[in-house]
Amino acid sequence: MTWGKSMRVLIVEDEFLVAMEMESILENNGIAVSGCASNIAEAQNIVRERECNFALVDINLADGDSGLSLAGWLAEQNIPSLHVSGNCPADRDATAAVGCLQKPFSPRDLIGSLKAVHAKLADAPPKTLPTGLALF
Repeated sequence: MTWGKSMRVLIVEDEFLVAMEMESILENNGIAVSGCASNIAEAQNIVRERECNFALVDINLADGDSGLSLAGWLAEQNIPSLHVSGNCPADRDATAAVGCLQKPFSPRDLIGSLKAVHAKLADAPPKTLPTGLALF
């Protein structure tokens, strides 16, 4: 995963206002958003049609889809993901995501979480983590 302007993030979130807030936070911090999806099929279409090198994925999607299975599919596409959920998995082996950021979160914690994930993927784990972030 690259950081900054070359970063292209997919947001998978079924709550419209939360997705728009995340998109605004990312764009205000110079991070491009590839698209927003509310379910797995939309997310997969965005990945197939647009450049994407990271994903923020809710776990419990309204249509019954699971962000846990989407994280596995994204990993197969070499796209790391971070769950952003009110129900982070207790079993870290249950997902292919790099970690989970607990909702609700602040803009600072979202950006700090992306930086922490970037550091982890570069084999330089951060010494401290933003509030609500667990790395797997």
